Amino acid sequence: MKIIYTISTTAAKGGGMERVVVQKANYMADVLGHEVIILTTDHKGQPSFYPFSPKIRHIELDLNYLELAKEKNFLKSYFLYRKKLREHRRLLEEILMTEKADIVVSMSRDEKEFLYKIKDGSKKILESHRCLKPRAKIEFRRATSWLQRARILYRLRHDSHLPVHYDRFIVLTEEDKQFWLEKPNVEVVPNPLPFTTEQHADYSAKRILTIGRISFDKGIDRLLEIWERVVPDFPEWKLSLVGDVVDNELIDRINASSYRSSVEILPPTPHIFEEYISSSIYVMTSRFEGLPMVLLEAVACGLPIVSYAFKCGPRDVIRDGEDGFLVAEDDADTFVEKLSLLMANDALRQQMGLQAKINSDRFSMKNVMNHWNELFIGLSGAK
Repeated sequence: MKIIYTISTTAAKGGGMERVVVQKANYMADVLGHEVIILTTDHKGQPSFYPFSPKIRHIELDLNYLELAKEKNFLKSYFLYRKKLREHRRLLEEILMTEKADIVVSMSRDEKEFLYKIKDGSKKILESHRCLKPRAKIEFRRATSWLQRARILYRLRHDSHLPVHYDRFIVLTEEDKQFWLEKPNVEVVPNPLPFTTEQHADYSAKRILTIGRISFDKGIDRLLEIWERVVPDFPEWKLSLVGDVVDNELIDRINASSYRSSVEILPPTPHIFEEYISSSIYVMTSRFEGLPMVLLEAVACGLPIVSYAFKCGPRDVIRDGEDGFLVAEDDADTFVEKLSLLMANDALRQQMGLQAKINSDRFSMKNVMNHWNELFIGLSGAK
């Protein structure tokens, strides 16, 4: 079977979706023996942050959509985007007509606009790694002008109609599926665990971990409010933030705070495993996600999690009271209570963490990739 994955880039440091695509592609090529191509638009000659299997072919279209972010004139940006989109379709159509793949998977990037229109004989899959409708609702509330709100509403309406044109529309969680029940082709396939390990977290470590961009979207402002309330009772504990700094005002806030010595900022790393096993609790306060890879990685390493029940992901991963705690959105009092409970109790951290590791098997690479393989075979008839 020949499979093509389309994505903007895999050169992005620490990107969750990029990591998942490479891992799935590598498994399809190395373990299941399929012919796999990764097709990108914005690599700019950089190596992949996550290494490809030598069996994978990489084709770069060199369209550089990301350059459009520098253009401040809205109309000029729009027309430049449409021009790139036309060139993208021309190049992609040439490749697909030549390669004659059995399956083409779009990661809901720019090609989603036209991929389904290319008649190369392949089955087309649209894969969504974000909880589209809840995210649009939050972005609408944050918008500061009528033009921003109009663009958000247009994009929501447009993107909501695209999935019906594809042979399958894949979402990552049962929670997200509830927003798409009117689409007969929607199916849930979660992200797989990126690794398995016999090791587990250090439950004696007085270190709390969160991984992701240091930004408003990731709810770091909410986490800092919680930490400010928790740390006076646990002065020996550290909060570790691993990720690129997006919102510098959050760093300014930490530096100006009374708790600055208890917070460490670390850059993204491909050796993320060491960060998990040197911690004893994982926390997450994002405002929206798809299915956060960091939650899967945390449970694979036996970390108990305290997370807001944002859409989407935590409800599919955490079994409340068994292997972690789910906290209602913006209920900071309960978040402080549950986090403090875990920080004060080594035995409870270990009990919940070890149970999280057991429960994580449903996301194993083998289980999830067998689901993907059966889906591909069922759609294409190829082996």
